[in-house]
Amino acid sequence: MKTRLLKPVDAAWLLLETADTPMHIGVLAIFQKPRNAAPDYLGQLAARMRECKVQSEPWNMRLAGDGMLPRLVEVRDVELGYHFQHSALPEPGGERELGIMVSRLHSPALDRNRPLWEFHLIEGLERERFAFYVKIHHALVSFLDGVPTLLSMLSASARSRNMLPLWANPLSVDGEDEGGEGESGSAMASLAAVGRAGFGLLRAAINPDKARGFLLPQGIPRSTLNRAINQQRRFATQQFEETRIEAIAQATSCTVNEILTYLCGTSLRRFFKEYNALPDKSLVGLIPVSLRERGGNKAANAIAGIRVDLGTHIGDPLARLEAVKKSIKIVRQDRASLPEEAATSYALLRAAPLLASQLPGIGRYVPPPFNLKISNIPGCDTPLYFDGARLDAVYPISQLVQYTALSIDCVSYAGTLNFGFTGARDTLPHLQRLAVYLGQALNDLENIVQSAESAA
Repeated sequence: MKTRLLKPVDAAWLLLETADTPMHIGVLAIFQKPRNAAPDYLGQLAARMRECKVQSEPWNMRLAGDGMLPRLVEVRDVELGYHFQHSALPEPGGERELGIMVSRLHSPALDRNRPLWEFHLIEGLERERFAFYVKIHHALVSFLDGVPTLLSMLSASARSRNMLPLWANPLSVDGEDEGGEGESGSAMASLAAVGRAGFGLLRAAINPDKARGFLLPQGIPRSTLNRAINQQRRFATQQFEETRIEAIAQATSCTVNEILTYLCGTSLRRFFKEYNALPDKSLVGLIPVSLRERGGNKAANAIAGIRVDLGTHIGDPLARLEAVKKSIKIVRQDRASLPEEAATSYALLRAAPLLASQLPGIGRYVPPPFNLKISNIPGCDTPLYFDGARLDAVYPISQLVQYTALSIDCVSYAGTLNFGFTGARDTLPHLQRLAVYLGQALNDLENIVQSAESAA
């Protein structure tokens, strides 16, 4: 029976998991049925998917052990009927009904006694559409990185048929560990790396230029986003044409990431002003840092991150944009300072404030290291298909940690930018408004730029 020792940066997500903060991520993919699809197209699709047994890693691996050395062990007979489910939306099958269903599916934690994933086929969307919702534990991200994993099962050809589902697609899983000396060596190497990383961390701590680094969470305002949360989630979406963002970026001498960060801050400013709850200081977003971000395209977990001021306290839009650009410039410098050597241990040490804030009883007394998470995930530039059905949109769905009630995640796909808003249900009961305000923020910025160009 195969076993694999989880890396420390992956195992950390198991330590963060509680009944109120399940540590799984999700992906929502919306498809357009192929032309002239048979009336039972989705029924046939579901039947073919059920015929595919779960026989490859890590789909057939479940969690075993605890403490400092959790493992994944092979399951010889995975109950596919539990992991793959076929559901239908109620009428009229619009975005609201889909959002309610996905919010409900994303709220409960995954069963640790089973392989840590679920796959849902959702039919009944208006305009002859259907959806896949995939749920994966964050501890598996080094093997299964949500959006790229889902995209990997799709085809660039609309003519491809009888395609295999995710769990029937073998993945390249490196670093096999069968226990014994490998486990001991891995543990000793991790301890040595911690020592080497500690020197870099100490330099960052005493360097006054690192006041905005992750280790020293100074100047972070407590807001509605930093209240205690429970297990229930809400999910909302927004989609833009990528050319709109690129045109604004060119006109303002910005990067696409700077414009996206500005839009997130601007939508948050309007949202909180509406409730008379806007903090006097700028809200701060966390941009996750992948440990392999600078080398290769393989999946990697990111427990740490770098913080960006969103300029939410600035009323003038262009001044707010300049503040965001300045903050991101500092972020790039901070990111470049991450040492290549012992990167995993360095990231774990930098995450100490986040880990401390999750401790029962004392977590609420720890100053929040950030207000929300913001990420931008590269996707695919060309249209993709599954059994002839065209992928119209793909949205990342994030996990939430205690005292952080919101995550805004973006992925690019076929000329579009797709935003997923994951929020704590009771803390942000009107999450959809944030998605609407994001669209209004883009419209307003376009009008400002057009006015400036006309005046020139």
